[in-house]
Amino acid sequence: MTTTQQGTLSSDISHAARFEALGCAIDQPQAREWHSKNQLSSDRLTLLAYSQDLWPRKLLQLREEGPLEEPRVDLVLWPETTAQLVDMLTWVRTTPAILIPYGAGSGVCGATIPPEAESRPRVLVDLKKMRKVRRLDTVSMTVTAEAGWIGENLERWLNQEGYTLGHFPSSIYCSSLGGYLATRSAGQLSTKYGKIEDMVLSLEVVLADGRVLETARAPRSAMGADWTQLLLGTEGTLCFFTAATLQIHRLPEKRLKMGFAAADVSKALQFARTLLQEGLRPSVLRIYDPLETSLALNSVVLKECNFPGGAALVVLFEGRSALVEAEAAEALSVAKNLGLTHLGPRLGEHWWDHRYDVSYKQQLILSHSRMILDTFELACTWDKIEEVYRAVKDCRPLLGLVMAHFSHFYHTGANIYFTLVSHAGVTGSSAEKYDAIWEEFLRAAEAAGATLSHHHGSGTLKNDWIRREKGDWISIYEKVKHGFDPENRLNPGKMGLA
Repeated sequence: MTTTQQGTLSSDISHAARFEALGCAIDQPQAREWHSKNQLSSDRLTLLAYSQDLWPRKLLQLREEGPLEEPRVDLVLWPETTAQLVDMLTWVRTTPAILIPYGAGSGVCGATIPPEAESRPRVLVDLKKMRKVRRLDTVSMTVTAEAGWIGENLERWLNQEGYTLGHFPSSIYCSSLGGYLATRSAGQLSTKYGKIEDMVLSLEVVLADGRVLETARAPRSAMGADWTQLLLGTEGTLCFFTAATLQIHRLPEKRLKMGFAAADVSKALQFARTLLQEGLRPSVLRIYDPLETSLALNSVVLKECNFPGGAALVVLFEGRSALVEAEAAEALSVAKNLGLTHLGPRLGEHWWDHRYDVSYKQQLILSHSRMILDTFELACTWDKIEEVYRAVKDCRPLLGLVMAHFSHFYHTGANIYFTLVSHAGVTGSSAEKYDAIWEEFLRAAEAAGATLSHHHGSGTLKNDWIRREKGDWISIYEKVKHGFDPENRLNPGKMGLA
């Protein structure tokens, strides 16, 4: 470490104290070698950059309070292989440090932010340099890829071979495979291809003590518990995800895009439920409530489609040509029977061409002083979906509005994705008003019978709410956590744990 770095670190007492606890480990030959290869850093700017993810609450604080006074992490590591990760974990375990697994930092719930009360040194382990495709199996239709792959890059690699993963989150350009596994991610085409947990055949993981384990490589097994499903979605509290074997599909021969209008959300949901329960699987099925239709969809395109008002629907089918045409014909028949208006292909085509735009527009809103913006995704069964939708919509935050669309559908229920746009007023903390809004939203959704996250995970934002939703299961999870990580080193204070 340079003299300049030492001087910078000592200027922040609490950070300096945590860093000091790393002791002589930093000066060991192995650590110096990693530093020389840009695989270890204690540089202040690097640490500050890794001190948060994209949780909007922290962005509000940065906007109003300025940059962090001190880093919330003390060291960053970048392993390039599973074996090197094991070496790094063995080295870190000679210190009292906690370990924070890190993907691409695109999470929106604060999953990689250490608890403020945590006094142990904080070592963040970024897996972005682990990005090899280990195997492409065109007989079993699987790919084994390392966790550091950015989603868009992995998809393009597969496309060059004639395949697709079918996983297209809005964050695809800035999110990683490891992050998908850690949060049970969903993509825009999940109604056909499933969420990430539906795609995983096997996982390679590394435990806090350095053991490398792999879950079973069979489509189904009755040999005890399903360790793959137990580990998925645990947000770095049980293990590091280093690689996964995932099912893939051939690139579709045809993609057919459609748009519809429904008089109201209730009629649109009836259409969606009928399709799913009759066995149809559109690759995309999205319902925009009237408010989001008017504010988020392109008004020129709606006019070109002769949109009559109400709720707008985007429907896409893809796959073998004959099957796509048959499914589209069935969808048209269902729509006609329910009184929906077919708008032709234009709305679906425009949506497809601009399907990632919204992620960039959100930051423009947050850049304005006192504005609050966030998204809230949940899920419930069909019998509760309208009650949950109306319960959250009725919250009506001060100086704000709540839009909603439905974007992931199942035989038994669906996801609702709410977008909050609000102004914090002229006085008081925006972050505190953000907290009050979230409290109201979560209480309303919980009371109406929803699970409080569908694909964003829980992180810091919903940590207390997991304890409420899961009840006695948290005490069981605490025992699981102790079995995997008895020293509580891996991402403490997440998943409802203290």
